[in-house]
Amino acid sequence: MAFSAVTRSTLPPASSSRNSKFFALRLNGKHNNKLSYTTDLKRRGPSLKIIESVLGNRRSSISDNGATEPARILLERLFAQTQKLEEQMSRDSGLPQDVQMGLNLETLEADLVAALAALTKKEDELQDAERTVFLEHRELDCAKKELEQREEKIAAARNKYEAIEEELKEANYNLTSQARQIEDLKLRLKERDLGIATAQSVLSLKEEDMDKMRNELMKKSEEAVKIDSELKSKALLLNQANEVVKEQEIEIQGLRKAILKKEEELYASLTLTKVEEEKLKVAESSLEKQTMEWLQAQGELKKLAEEASKHAQETHETLEDFRRVKKLLTDVRSELVSSQKALASSREKVEGQDQLLEMQLAELEEQKKSVMSYMTSLKDAQIEIESERVKLRVAEALNKELERDLSMERELVKELQDKLKKERFSLQQAMQEMSSLQKELDQKSSEFEKTHNLLQAKESELVEAKLEIQHLKSEQATLVLVLGEKDLELLTARKKLEEVSKEIADLRMLLNSKENQLIQATTMLTEKDEQVGIIQNELNLTKRKTFEAESVVERIVELTNKLVISIKDEGNSLFGPFDDMGLEFFQQLWEEPTDNFRLQKKQLQTELELTRETLRGKEMDVLAAQRSLAIKDEELKLVLGRLDSSEKELKSMKEETERDANDLKKLYALAEERIGKKSIGDLAIEKLQLEAAQLEVEAATNALHKLAEMSQELLNKTTLSIEVDSDTGTFPQDSPDSWMGAVENNECFTKVKTEVFRLSALTEELVKEAGVSD
Repeated sequence: MAFSAVTRSTLPPASSSRNSKFFALRLNGKHNNKLSYTTDLKRRGPSLKIIESVLGNRRSSISDNGATEPARILLERLFAQTQKLEEQMSRDSGLPQDVQMGLNLETLEADLVAALAALTKKEDELQDAERTVFLEHRELDCAKKELEQREEKIAAARNKYEAIEEELKEANYNLTSQARQIEDLKLRLKERDLGIATAQSVLSLKEEDMDKMRNELMKKSEEAVKIDSELKSKALLLNQANEVVKEQEIEIQGLRKAILKKEEELYASLTLTKVEEEKLKVAESSLEKQTMEWLQAQGELKKLAEEASKHAQETHETLEDFRRVKKLLTDVRSELVSSQKALASSREKVEGQDQLLEMQLAELEEQKKSVMSYMTSLKDAQIEIESERVKLRVAEALNKELERDLSMERELVKELQDKLKKERFSLQQAMQEMSSLQKELDQKSSEFEKTHNLLQAKESELVEAKLEIQHLKSEQATLVLVLGEKDLELLTARKKLEEVSKEIADLRMLLNSKENQLIQATTMLTEKDEQVGIIQNELNLTKRKTFEAESVVERIVELTNKLVISIKDEGNSLFGPFDDMGLEFFQQLWEEPTDNFRLQKKQLQTELELTRETLRGKEMDVLAAQRSLAIKDEELKLVLGRLDSSEKELKSMKEETERDANDLKKLYALAEERIGKKSIGDLAIEKLQLEAAQLEVEAATNALHKLAEMSQELLNKTTLSIEVDSDTGTFPQDSPDSWMGAVENNECFTKVKTEVFRLSALTEELVKEAGVSD
C-alpha cells in the first residue's frame, strides 16, 4: 500500500514533466535537430531507468500473484517499445523526428496509463486482502466469545452437579436419622410387646380359671336342664295319654250312636255300598297311615326325650321341636276327627246296607274288645304316671338344691367378671397405646419405605454402575489410546502455537521495522520530490536561457552567413578570431547549464534507484510477512478446530457416562434378583463397594471437568496471546510477558497431564474393583 502510494505520487508528475519537455523540443526541432535529439536521449535515459526499476519491482512483487499478470505484460511491452524507440532514433537520424517522437510519446503515455491502472488494481486487491484479514479477526473474536459462553455453561452445569451432590448428601443424612428413629420405635414396640405379652399371659391364666368355672356351671346347668326336660316330657306324655283316652272314650260313644243311626240307614243306602266301600277302604288306609304317623310321632317324642337328656346344650332346640310336634299332633287329631266324621257319615250310609252291617257289627265287637284292652292298658299307664309323679317331686327337690348351688356359683362368676372387666379396661388402654405406637411405626415405616425406595434406586444405579464397569473394561484401552493421541495432539498444538507466537512476534517486529523504514522512505521521497520540483524549476530557467541562447546563436549564424557571403573575397584572416569567439560563446552558453543539470540528474537518479531498491526489499518483506501471517492464521484455525473437536469428544464422553448411568438403572432388576439370593452381610458389603465405586466415578467426572477447564484455559490463553500479538505493534522476542505466558502454558500442560494420569489410574482401580466384586 505504501509502495503503491509512493509510485502514484512520483510517476504522474514525472510523466507530465517529460511530456512538456518533449513537446517543447518538438517546437524547436526544425531549427536544431541535433540538439533536440541529444536532449531527448539525455532526458529519456532516466525515464527508461525508472521504467526498468518499476518493471523489476513489479516482477518481484507480482510473480507471487497471478491476478496481476496484465500489469507485468504492459510494463514489459512499454519497456520493449522504449527500446525500439531508442533503436529507431539511433538508426533513423535523418527522418522527420518530430512526427516519430510524437507517435512514440503517445504510445508511451497509453502504456503508462495502462500500467498505472494495473497498479491501482493491485492496490484494490491488497485492500480486499486486508478486509479478509479483518473479517478473519472478527471471526476469531466471535469464536472467543463462543468459548467464553461455553465456559459459562460448563460452570453452570458444574454448579448444578454440586447442588445435586449436596442434595444427595442431605438425603443420606435424613435416611440415617430416620433409620435411627425407626430403630428406637422398634425397641419401644418390642418393650410394649413384652409388657402386653405378660399381661396377656396373666389374662389367659385367669380366663382359663373362668373357663373351668364356666364348664362346671354348664355341666350343672345341663344336668338341671336334663332333669327339667325329663320331667316335662313325662308330664307331656301323661297329659297326652289322658287326652287320648278321653278322646277315644268320646269317639266310642259317638261310634255307638253312629252305629245305631247307620243300622237305620243301611237299608236306604244299598245302592251306594260299592262306592262307599271304596271310600271306606281309602279312609281306612288314610287312618292307618295317620295312626302309623301318630305312633311314629310318639316314638320320635320318646327319642327326642332321650336325646334331650343326652344333649343339654340343645334344650332350646328340642323345646321348639316339641312345639312343632305338638302342632303336628293337633293337626293329626284334627285330621282324625275329620276322618272319624267321614267314617260316621259312611257308616250311617252303610247301616242302610244289610250285608255290610253284620260285617261292621263283628268289627265293632272286635273294636270293643280292643278298646277294653286299651282301657286296661290306660289304667296301667295311669298307675305308672302316678309313680313317675312321685319321682318328679323328688327330682324337683333336687333341682331346687342345684339351683341354689348355681346361684352361689353365679355370684362368684359375677365377681370374677368384674375383675376381668377391669383387666380388660387396662388391656384396652394398653392396646390404644399400642395402636398409637403402631400408627407412628406405620408413618415411620412409610417414610422408611420411601427412603428405602430412594436407596434402592441409588443402589440400583450403583449396581448398574458396577455391572457397566465390565463394559468399561473393553472401552478403557480405547480411551487410553485416545487420551494418548490427544496428549500428542495437545503437545504438537502447543509447540505449533509457541512457534506461531514466536513467528508472529518476529513478523510483527519486522513489520514494524519495515513500516518505520517505509515511513522514512516516504519522507525521503517527499523531500526528493521537493528537490525534483526545485530542479525542474531550475531546468525551466535553463530552458529559457537555452532558448535565448539559441535565438542569439541563430542571429549570430545569420550575421556570420551574411558576413561570409559579403566578405568572401576579402579573406579569412579577419573573421577567424570572430568565429572562434562565437563558437566559444555558444559552447559556454550550452555546456554550463547542461553540465549542472546532468550532475543533478545523475544524483537524483542514483538516489531514486537506491530508494526504489529499498522500497522493493521492504515490499518483498511485507508480502512475506503477510504470507506468514496468513499461514499462521490458518494454523491457528486448525488448532482451534482441534480444540473444538477435543471439546466435542469430552462432551461425548460426558454423554456416554450419563448413558452408562441410565443403563445401570435398567440392570436394577437383575441386581434385585441377586440380592434376593444373597445374605444381609453380602448386601452390606456390596453397598459399601458400590458407595466406593460411586465416589470413584464422581472423582473421575470431576477429573473430566478439570480436563475440560484446563483445555479451555489453554485455549483462552492461546487466543489471548494471539490477540496481544495482533494488537501490539512491536513485541520483543525475549520479553518477560512471553516467558511468563510460556511458563503458564507449561504449567497448564503439566496439570492436564497429571489429570489424565489420575483419570487413567481411577479407571484402572474401578476396573479392578469391578472384577473383585463380580
